[in-house]
Amino acid sequence: MSVVRNKICLLAFLVVIGLAASAWAQVKDVRKYKREMDLAWRAGQLELSMVFPEVFTKKHRKRLESGFASQIVIHAQLLEHKKGTALAQAILQYQIIYDMWEEKFTVRSEGPEGHRDFQLGSMDELIKKCGALDKLVLIQVMDLPAGLKYRMRVRIVVNPMSEELRKKVREYLSNPDGGSHIGSPRSFFGSFSKIFVDEKAFQADAVYTYRSPKKALPPKPGTD
Repeated sequence: MSVVRNKICLLAFLVVIGLAASAWAQVKDVRKYKREMDLAWRAGQLELSMVFPEVFTKKHRKRLESGFASQIVIHAQLLEHKKGTALAQAILQYQIIYDMWEEKFTVRSEGPEGHRDFQLGSMDELIKKCGALDKLVLIQVMDLPAGLKYRMRVRIVVNPMSEELRKKVREYLSNPDGGSHIGSPRSFFGSFSKIFVDEKAFQADAVYTYRSPKKALPPKPGTD
């Protein structure tokens, strides 16, 4: 256990060093994609699945393999089609570091279902795991009527340097449903989401925005 704790401490330290290096380089890459996404109900919750392997560019992979820490923040939103109102959302964050002695990637993930630490043995495994969402739980702001027309928007920020963004992410991860926030969960969601409106305003290595086609919300089991 002490070995794992030491690795996590090293990971946290190297994340800070990696972000400082990113700030010095001032590299920014903004990209937009249309992407099919799978939205389904399970145990009364909406779950999102999709892939985004292009986030791991040749430059990003080289950086990771050189031992630099990387942080990836994923912000997924279910938007009402006409007005663009956010009806549900989730945040998932990865902190990644390559252990050059053991030749493994150490990853810490934090999201709606808590945090988890794990290791991956190759870049291919890393991209398969961290370049995709596998049944990510979306936190709802309100009840969603059957047949609702929606679009998904997923924004991925690689190595964010904005202290405001990092602060908001920490706040959200500690209180993903807004339950302990003063005011309504909707105001909590809105306050948090404002900083993700304009990808050009980010200080980050890269920002990727994915939008799904317009679709009808799948029927919730037991409501037919």
